[in-house]
Amino acid sequence: MNWFKIETNKYKEGNYHYIGSTEDSVETLVSKAQNGLFIRLDNLLYWERGEIREWADWDKSLEPIVFINPKEIIAIMEFKGDPRVIPNK
Repeated sequence: MNWFKIETNKYKEGNYHYIGSTEDSVETLVSKAQNGLFIRLDNLLYWERGEIREWADWDKSLEPIVFINPKEIIAIMEFKGDPRVIPNK
């Protein structure tokens, strides 16, 4: 499992970061985005005040999965491992 932070441009709303996992490599994600394919991230997490939190801590009503529109992607960054267990400071 590979973990990523994907930054998107939400235009007037500013930028937004998605944090999640996928079996895809960074090269595969970039290729999918270049070909106009939506990017799926599972096990969504969110960043709050410098800490990684479980998605359910924020919203228990949604599954922690997202499909990201490739037209909105600004950057794809790969974590060194599971961001819940690696130090982020």
